[in-house]
Amino acid sequence: MLPPRPHPLPPPPWAACFRSDDLDEVRAFIGTTDGRQSRVARRGQALGYAIYRLGGLRTNLGGSESAVEQTVRGLVNGPVLQVCVPVGSTFRVGRRASAPTRASSVVIAPPGWEFTRTSPPGSMFAIEFLHSALQDELESRRPAGGAHTWAGRLAVVDLAERDRAGLVVAVSDLVQATQPGADPRQLALAEGRVVELMAGLALLGSGDERPGELSQARARDLEGWIDAHLGEPLTLGRLCQVAGVGARCLQKTFEYRRGMSPMRFVTERRLTAAHRRLVHAPPNVNVTRIAMELGFGHLSRFAEMYRQLIGESPSQTLAGR
Repeated sequence: MLPPRPHPLPPPPWAACFRSDDLDEVRAFIGTTDGRQSRVARRGQALGYAIYRLGGLRTNLGGSESAVEQTVRGLVNGPVLQVCVPVGSTFRVGRRASAPTRASSVVIAPPGWEFTRTSPPGSMFAIEFLHSALQDELESRRPAGGAHTWAGRLAVVDLAERDRAGLVVAVSDLVQATQPGADPRQLALAEGRVVELMAGLALLGSGDERPGELSQARARDLEGWIDAHLGEPLTLGRLCQVAGVGARCLQKTFEYRRGMSPMRFVTERRLTAAHRRLVHAPPNVNVTRIAMELGFGHLSRFAEMYRQLIGESPSQTLAGR
């Protein structure tokens, strides 16, 4: 196996770094900072994991590296721009998987999205934006009286060499501006430039299509209702009844908000809940019981979908708890 390439945006001297070769330590550390997430890597190998983070006025940024392949299932809190990802990484949302990333690739993730990333050994660097900062920039680009709410899809974008070089320079300037004692105006200017670039990337291929009659607030309420009723029989008709809209409107809404159908959203919520239960299961609980409690009647199909989403089988999660 070739060693990972040098980190394109290495930690500056003032960054606090966390390092570990133990997968459980990494899971615990990430869980305290990023919340709900699953992380799978080959057991018995030194993880070689390191991460650093920096805080700005309207951004949080940082880099990480790993010496082994990882599969990570996570939730995007604020809008995220992954400036650097290991070449060959893939991103899965619903049933769709991206093509493997290249050296020119950046990844744009809207807030509220969940995805599965499988990455070979290598380095990453990402920026999380305050949602209002990006929204202000997007709205300022609209004609007078208009509004633009970005709710696009997770996208892997390949940049031209000059555009990528300009982005890396802008991000490097932002990293330098986080140095303790630096002029706050320098940080504000550096962040403004990166927010501007992120808005341009977010709008690439983004149209003004609206999801239909179902408002974003009602869509959030429906998603909350789904989370509270995962163990019940959930059909498309039942979801339409709860939301008070037709099937076509509901389909458009979930494609717009989540990049998947309503029933695929239900399946992924159930699989994520199954992962949490398996991680914290008492000794007398088995995989079949958890699958049945969450509405999965076909155990082998459940195991196949779980492996696609989490990166390991349900029994492996249960054994490693």
